[in-house]
Amino acid sequence: MDSTLTYFIAIGVGILLLVQVAVFVGLYYLARRLVVMAERATQLQTRAEYLLTNTEPVIKLAHGLMGELKQSADYFSQGVQHLSAIAEMAKDEVAEVKSLMGDTTALARREVERARDKVDQVQNTLAVATDQFERTTALVQQSVLEPAREFSYLMFGLRRALDVLLAGRRLPVDRAYQDEEMFI
Repeated sequence: MDSTLTYFIAIGVGILLLVQVAVFVGLYYLARRLVVMAERATQLQTRAEYLLTNTEPVIKLAHGLMGELKQSADYFSQGVQHLSAIAEMAKDEVAEVKSLMGDTTALARREVERARDKVDQVQNTLAVATDQFERTTALVQQSVLEPAREFSYLMFGLRRALDVLLAGRRLPVDRAYQDEEMFI
């Protein structure tokens, strides 16, 4: 039993040695990782310090810009209030102009209707006057001018007959007569 116990102890010690070797190897890899991480942390720390030293002026500049932006925002707010007031006044003015335009349009429509009525009356009056003038002209032509023309023809014929009867002799050929001139 002694030899089996020794054998079990030797196997147990061997297993423990293997576990210890595995633990040491694991610690070695863990230490390597920690060293790499420490180096990265050192690099990050130097970068962070660099950024902090370089960003401090930028932060101060940004702080100054924020103050200016705040003032600009106040001015902008005042401008918006003024624009709002102007827009409200313009809206009121547009409403007044619209009302005035409505009244003016209604008045203009009434005046246009009156003017159309007057134009219709004038056209009717002109039509009646033109019709009466045409009838009067036709009446004058039939009752005055036609008898006057006939009388003129009669008088011309009588004068010609008297010229022929009283002349007794023939007129020279070099004398032209008015009716001949018109004929030629």
